[in-house]
Amino acid sequence: MAIIALIVGPDPGHALPILGIGAQLRRRGHRVVVWTGTRHAGLAARHDIEWHELPLLAPQPGDDDLGVRLHVRPMAMSRALTPQVAAFEPALVVVDTLTRAGALTAATLGIPAVEVVPHHLPDPDPDLPPIGLGRPLPRTPWRRFDDRQLVRCQLRSNAEGDRAAAAAAAELGLAGWPAPALRLLQTLPSLERPRRRWPANTLIAGPLALDPDLPPLAPPDGDAPLVVVTDSTATGLDRSLADVALLGLAGLDLRLVVTTTSLPPRRDHRTVVGVGPHGPLLAEASVAVSPAGGGFLVKAAAAGVPQVVVPLAGDQREAAARLRDVGAGRVLRPARCTPRALRWAVVRALTDRRMPDAAAQLAREAEPLGASWAADRCLEVLSDRDPGTASGPAARRVAP
Repeated sequence: MAIIALIVGPDPGHALPILGIGAQLRRRGHRVVVWTGTRHAGLAARHDIEWHELPLLAPQPGDDDLGVRLHVRPMAMSRALTPQVAAFEPALVVVDTLTRAGALTAATLGIPAVEVVPHHLPDPDPDLPPIGLGRPLPRTPWRRFDDRQLVRCQLRSNAEGDRAAAAAAAELGLAGWPAPALRLLQTLPSLERPRRRWPANTLIAGPLALDPDLPPLAPPDGDAPLVVVTDSTATGLDRSLADVALLGLAGLDLRLVVTTTSLPPRRDHRTVVGVGPHGPLLAEASVAVSPAGGGFLVKAAAAGVPQVVVPLAGDQREAAARLRDVGAGRVLRPARCTPRALRWAVVRALTDRRMPDAAAQLAREAEPLGASWAADRCLEVLSDRDPGTASGPAARRVAP
C-alpha cells in the first residue's frame, strides 16, 4: 500500500476530477490524503479519502495581480503545505494544474507529481488557432496569418511566465519550476485538434470527475425527450442560463431538468429545478445544455448526449469550438442566448440526425478511459513505468 497525496483548490471543476482519481486509487487499497477546500470534506469522506484543508485559501493582498497569484502566492502556500504533506511521507502527489503550490511541494519533497488538467491541452501551437478564443480551424490565408500572430504573442507571454516561475521556484531552493512526471487531460481524443508535436508525458484521460455528494434529482415521469440544463452563477447574461431555459423551453413536448442554485426548487409534470448529480440524468438525456465547463461537457460526451453550449470564458469557448468541430454540439454566444434562440438551438439538436452519431462516437472513445484508467497511469508513475506506453485508444492526436 502506498500513500498518495492529492492537492487541489476548492473549485468543483478542478476538485472533482482529482477526487475521482483519488477514489479509484483508494479502491485499489492505497491510502489517499487530500488537501482542498472545506466544501469537499464530505465527498472525500464518502470515498474513504482523508481530508485536510488547503492552507492560505482566504483572499490575500495582491490577488488582483495575475503574477502574484501564479508565482508569489503558490510559494507562500507551498511553505505552509510542505510540512503537512511531508508528515504523511507520500510516494506520489496528484495535483491540479491551477494549484501550483502542489507542484512546488512535490518538488521540494522530491516526490513525483501527476498534473491533472480538467479540460483540453492548453499549450499554444503555431499550427492551431490561439488557445482560449474558440476559433475554428483557419480556412483562409488571412485567418491563418492572424492566428499565427496571436499564437506568437501567447508563446512570448508563456516564456515570460516561465521565467517568472523559475525565479519563484529558485526562492524555494529549486533549480527551476518543476515539470510533472505525467499530465492527464480531462478530454477525449476527437476533442483534441491534431498537432505536429505533442508534449511528452501528456495523455488524454476522458471523464474523471466524481459526481458531487448530493441526493439524486429524479426527472419528470414520461417518455418525452429529456433535456438537462446546468446553470452557471456567472453567466454574463441578463438572466441566468436556468432562467433562459425555463422561458425558452416552456410549452415544448419534452421533459426538462435544470440543475441550479440560483432558483428555488420546483417540480411539476414537465419540469424539475434543483440540485443533484449529473451522471444519472445524462444517462437518460436526449440533449444537454451548459456553459461548456470541462467536467460537464466531457461527462455529457461520454454519455453520448448531443449538446447545446453557451460558453462564457476562455476554456469554455475552446471546449465549445472542439465540440462544434466534431458535430456533437451547437454553440450559442452568450450575448445571443435569448429564450427564443435557445429554444431553436435545442429543437435543432433534438431533430438533427447527425448530432447523435457524432455524440455516439465520443461515447465510444470515452468507454475505455476515465478515472480508473487514469488511476492506473498514476500507479505506473509510482512504479517507475512509462505511462506513455499505456495500451488502449489513441491517447494523443498528432497531425500526419
